[in-house]
Amino acid sequence: MEEQLFSPLDELPFSEVLIALLDEEQVLDPMNLFKLSDISPDNLAEIQKIWTKINLERRRALVEDLEDITDTNPLLSFEPIFRLALKDEDEQVRFFATRAIEIFDTDDLIPYFLSVLKEEVSVDLRAVTASVLGKYVYRGELDKISYKLKKNIEDHLLEILDKDHPLEIQRRALEAVSYSSREEVRDHILKAYKSEMDEWVASSLFAMGRSFDHQYSELVFEKLQHTSPKVRLEAVRASGELTLEDAVPVIIDLLQDLPDIREAAIWTLSQIGGEDAGPAIHGLLDDDVSSDEEELIQQALERLDFLDEGINLSMFNLLNSDDDIILDDYDYQQDGYDEFDKDDIGLENFDIDDDLWME
Repeated sequence: MEEQLFSPLDELPFSEVLIALLDEEQVLDPMNLFKLSDISPDNLAEIQKIWTKINLERRRALVEDLEDITDTNPLLSFEPIFRLALKDEDEQVRFFATRAIEIFDTDDLIPYFLSVLKEEVSVDLRAVTASVLGKYVYRGELDKISYKLKKNIEDHLLEILDKDHPLEIQRRALEAVSYSSREEVRDHILKAYKSEMDEWVASSLFAMGRSFDHQYSELVFEKLQHTSPKVRLEAVRASGELTLEDAVPVIIDLLQDLPDIREAAIWTLSQIGGEDAGPAIHGLLDDDVSSDEEELIQQALERLDFLDEGINLSMFNLLNSDDDIILDDYDYQQDGYDEFDKDDIGLENFDIDDDLWME
């Protein structure tokens, strides 16, 4: 019998996890982190008791590590830990928790997110919260939440755009509200598109792609050869979301652009398809590519196979994965768990204006 590298999870006492979290000199064993997945109410209560005693840098690293694990192991759930971290006194811990919890069913946290957007001091935290709220605008468009609640979210995001707020918060608010079909949203998108600031133009293109509105097609096409890499990148991505067939020749040329744009171009070609897309992507395998890029190329080719068979994956994902909207790599700038008692981990521990919750 082969010797196991780690003890089975069910044989690891939770008390050892608590000790490890408190011991600043001890490197956290992956088993300690996995033990936090699908945590029981009793064990969560034990974590709550020691949370503020855990070293600050360790709390930051813990939440960020759990987010990374979630990205690569979707069967693991650390939602209760992320909810706990939302109440941390440190804004960076709250930032990581906000970004991480976005993938879960968290409609009950909408009032909390609105209060953060409105009252929080940290620009980074308000910006990432604005991004998270985009998920609920999208759910509102699909009638997954009430019209009043959807409108309340949109109103908060539009207010950010109408008043004087830091650029990063306004950009994320525009990107988030772009799911909405309200006419004033289009006005804000076009205003951003006409801006002399590349950051605004990039966000407008992101919003155009997210809107799935083909009336923006010509505007997106015009920015594919922009001098700013960040603008070209978002134009490429938006071309894929809007399936701009006329853009394929230009996007093929962009396969020779900067790495981020090249990767976006690969995926965009797999979204659009056409007789030239496959050979262009496949030809990249003749180059000296990294293992990550080779994996992306293979995934893109597989996606093209689906398109050739008449399967529109973008529409399939739109109809079947309405909750799977991941934050677009928003980084900190400083460099429904029904079994739980909601008095412990729910909204009751947040100081929230009742007017923010409009059913």
